[in-house]
Amino acid sequence: MSELERALGVLARELDVPEAPDLAPVVLAQLEPRTPRHLERGRWIVAVAVVAVVVLAALAATLAIPDARAALFRLLSIGGERIELVDELPEISVQDDLELALGERVTLEEARQRSMFALRELEVHPDRVYIGGQGTVWFLYGTLERARLLVAQSSLVPPVQEILLKKLVAPKTQVERVNVHGSPGIFLSGETHFVLLLDRNGDIVEESARLARDVLIWERGGVGYRLEGDLNLDEALQLAGSLR
Repeated sequence: MSELERALGVLARELDVPEAPDLAPVVLAQLEPRTPRHLERGRWIVAVAVVAVVVLAALAATLAIPDARAALFRLLSIGGERIELVDELPEISVQDDLELALGERVTLEEARQRSMFALRELEVHPDRVYIGGQGTVWFLYGTLERARLLVAQSSLVPPVQEILLKKLVAPKTQVERVNVHGSPGIFLSGETHFVLLLDRNGDIVEESARLARDVLIWERGGVGYRLEGDLNLDEALQLAGSLR
């Protein structure tokens, strides 16, 4: 026996070290099947953890790529419209026939009857009413050649496609997040931008591209709203508040 072993033996006797407790029963108890309630809770915690890891991993992978990181903050979706900020507008054939872009012309009463939701209207009746793709209702104030105001209303409730319109916005178009009487919204102003209609499959409708001016977009109660015209933000908000 070495001097070190002998010294440790003496020290143990002087300290009267107790025997190590038997931890096996405690460990085994932890490994026994849980009650269904505990089991479900455990599975839920694991599931949340897995989802969080997947989301963080995907986000980290996206942010690791410069182009993808830029694109992440260049896409906005609200009110059934997807806004894509691009460095330069592409060469697109613009639709001159506004009526073709808006859809089928109907009476105001017919639009009320065919709409999947209660239409909100201004005090002044529109000059023309249209029903476009996926049930979007358009109110036109003015003429097709000189439209003073366009008001669009779209259902955002399934089975209607989530994104109905796609916008291409260049840097000179200002994109501002706003509060539209308690609802989230976006106001686009400055340079004109492209508006593209999407079909039920999410594909761009051929020859649907047109140029849009100042636009206020918001959503409320499962409905997307859109005001388009020569408007500043205060005027657009005032009109939005006048819809009844």
